[in-house]
Formats: sequence, C-alpha cells, structure tokens
Amino acid sequence: MSRIATNEYIGAKRRAYEASKPHKRRLILDDVCEMTGYSRKYANRLLTGSRKFKVRKGRGATYTEQDKAMLMRIWREVGCPCTTYFQANIDEWMREFRTCVAHIPDDIAAHLLSMSASTMDRLLRGVKREKPGSMQRNRRSGRNDELLKAIECKSGELVMGCNVPPGDIQTDTVAHCGGDMGGNFWWTLTATDRKTQWTELQPVWNRGMYATRDALDDALRRIPFEVSSVHHDNGKEYVSHAIAEWRGERWKMPFSRSRPYRKNDNAHVEQKNGSLVRTLLGESRLDKRDLEAELRNLCEDYSNYRNFCVPCKMLVAKIKRKEGKGFTCEYDKPQTPYARVLADNAVPQDVKDALIRRKAKINGIELYHRILKRLRRIRRRQEASMNSSPVPVSSALAPCGASPSGTAFASGDGVSQCHDRPPKTFMRVSSF
Repeated sequence: MSRIATNEYIGAKRRAYEASKPHKRRLILDDVCEMTGYSRKYANRLLTGSRKFKVRKGRGATYTEQDKAMLMRIWREVGCPCTTYFQANIDEWMREFRTCVAHIPDDIAAHLLSMSASTMDRLLRGVKREKPGSMQRNRRSGRNDELLKAIECKSGELVMGCNVPPGDIQTDTVAHCGGDMGGNFWWTLTATDRKTQWTELQPVWNRGMYATRDALDDALRRIPFEVSSVHHDNGKEYVSHAIAEWRGERWKMPFSRSRPYRKNDNAHVEQKNGSLVRTLLGESRLDKRDLEAELRNLCEDYSNYRNFCVPCKMLVAKIKRKEGKGFTCEYDKPQTPYARVLADNAVPQDVKDALIRRKAKINGIELYHRILKRLRRIRRRQEASMNSSPVPVSSALAPCGASPSGTAFASGDGVSQCHDRPPKTFMRVSSF
C-alpha cells in the first residue's frame, strides 16, 4: 500500500473509530494493524488523532538510467561476473573499458565507483548472464521446436494397460556402451504393447535417425496385430525429420511423446529395457560393426522366446493406501504374451490362427539353446575385436584425458576408444 493510500485509509478508519463503541473499536484496530502492519499502540494513536500520519518523501533515486546502462555494458564486456567480484575490481574494469571500448563520463564514473555490490546486484536483477560456455552449447531447442510441437506431449500411462485395447505401443532405445558413450556402438530399440506385453527388439547402429526409422518400422511390422498408437520419449532419435516423414507416409496412427524428465510416462517399455534387453546383453559394450546380422537374429529369436514361451504378469489394480505412503498393487495370473493375444476379443481370428501356426513350429528349449549359441558367438567376436589390437598410449599423447597407464582399444569399425582399464566383458552365459 502506498503512503497516499495509507493516509486515505487511516482517515476513513479514524471517522469510523470515533463513532464506534469499544468492542467495535477493537475490531477496527485489528483491521488497521493487519492492513498496514503497524503495532497496535502506533495504530491507536493514529486513529485517536494524538499523532498525525506524515508522508516522508525519502532521499529519492541515487543512480540514473544512464548509470544503470553503463554498469550493464561494462558488466557484459567483462563476462558477467558475480557482483561481489565485479565491484572489488570496478576501477580496473573501468580503466580497461576506457582504453579499448568507449569513454565513460566523469559523473557516471563517480557513481559507479561509489556503488556497493548489493546495489549493483539490485540494478542488474533480471538481466540474463551471457557466459562463454552458453555460446558453445549445441542446443536443440531452436532446431526442433516445430517437430516437438507436431508431436503430442503427454503421459503414456494415463489409462492403465489392462484397460486399453491391443496396439498401444511404447518404444525406447538402450545403449550398449559399457559405460563409455564415446565412439560408435550398438543400441537396442524396444517396442512393447501395453495390453498384451508383446515385445519386439531390434539392433540400431549409433541411434542415427535413419537407422532408428528402419528399426522402428521393422519392429512395428513384426507385431502381429494392428498398431493403434506409438508413444516414445524426447530422444533426438525419435524427434527427427526422417521419423516425421516416415510417420506421415507409412503409418497413420497417432504418435505421442513423454513429458520432459518424466520417465514414468513410458513405464512399460522402461521396465522391458531391464527385464529383457539388459537380461540378454547385460552392461557390456558392443562396438563391432559387422555384428549386425548376428544381433538381428539374436533379437528376433529372443523376442519370439519371450513372447511365446515366458509368462509375465500384468497390473490390474492400483489402490492408494489409506494410511501411509504408496499404493497396493494387484496383478493377474501369469500368462505369456501369446496367450494374452489369443484371449483378447479385440484381436481378429485370422491373426490368432497365424500365431497358432507360428507357435506350433517353436520349441522353447531348442529356441533357448539357439539363443545361448548366438550369444556366445557374439561375445567371442566382440572380445576378439577388443583383444586383437591393443594400442598403448603414452602419458604425453593420451587422448580423452586418459591416465598415463590408460590403453586405447580399437573398436570393430576402426574407431579407437579410450579406457582407463579394459571395457567390461559380457555377462557369463550361465547367469543368462
């Protein structure tokens, strides 16, 4: 409340205060104290007229807009430092500013020298800092704004998976980098149906937009029933022009993306990343380029094994606990995704007949043994690629900040990778 408004308010309350009875005066006094923040004794003196309210003008503004503009200009020229450090060296900054940038009038210079750090902080409040690193960042926001706006942003778990028809697909990618994101390596694209939990895996080299487009197209084609929607995260492999063009030409179903920093928006596929992809390939690095055929066959066999032979549960109820934190979750009877598809009335009968014919040709134990053989073959070829050409790196020429004892290991495509110690090997087959 301004001083003029306060004076008018006190005058109106004084007239009501004088004409009121004692119990009403207490209420008026409470209102005045609450509105103005004055103590009861001072407010009572104002209302009884024993003390008059005075408007104090104050000393006014000390620094002009020209002072603020010059302060901001010098501050930007020296790299937007903290005002505490800036004020401590202001005389030196002003001398150098006069030398190489522009002249500073004497009156403005005197004002700048008399400013405290808190005053500078107040005058520069709200001004965005421009640091050297901010000009070197590779920002995607400006380039992908149109693509992001074209994809609906929402949670992929608005409705429980048990209450949606088959065809609601979630997809994500998993890195096989061994803890080092440098260089080239393989990724795995995971596509899973929320209702039946039918999951397809596809290998992707370097997660490029065209490689991701082809892998996603193959994964969606291998899903036996009609796909009604696709949900993914905000990864650059999905928010790309190649995916946008392919989506408009090939697939007519709606695509959506998760909200930023909300990994639970893609919960079903995130769970499959751990229970399927990491169970199969572990945390090891896969960077041998010519493993594509082996990885494709491995992913296809493993997808068939999990879809036709391995039961899984589905969440059917999630109830908030009345006392305490968390929820009480209920699951249905374990079933294979194949059995869930057969039991769903929304899936056409011809699709079910085709799946029955596919299942008749699959022996789960033989398929599991074939998966183990493929996994051993991939492991041998990857380890042979890592161990065949170790290149010692001297401490003077060690790239990537490697330690003097570090070693550069040549990857399968000829790109050297820097490690302080040899990369992790595959998980033991016995633990598969």
